[in-house]
Amino acid sequence: MNLKSSGHFEPHRRATSEDVRHTLGNLDDSIVVEILANTPSLSDLNDAALWWRGDGDLIAREHRELSARALAVVDALSRADKDLAEDSEQP
Repeated sequence: MNLKSSGHFEPHRRATSEDVRHTLGNLDDSIVVEILANTPSLSDLNDAALWWRGDGDLIAREHRELSARALAVVDALSRADKDLAEDSEQP
């Protein structure tokens, strides 16, 4: 589920921690703080979620690129994913 399908989508409103968790799933608090430090809008979160889930072609079809804030969200998710993978490899 994304914010657009929830019926409460105001694309330029600044995202909250609840928005981050609703859109991106259950994340560690430190990742949520890192994401919110970049002050993403709801639109940025939605685009980052599409990109992260492998649906970036939907954005490309609209002849758009990810905003800098959406890219920062994707970067934070990538680092979190990498850290999680490294933690699971340790004995």
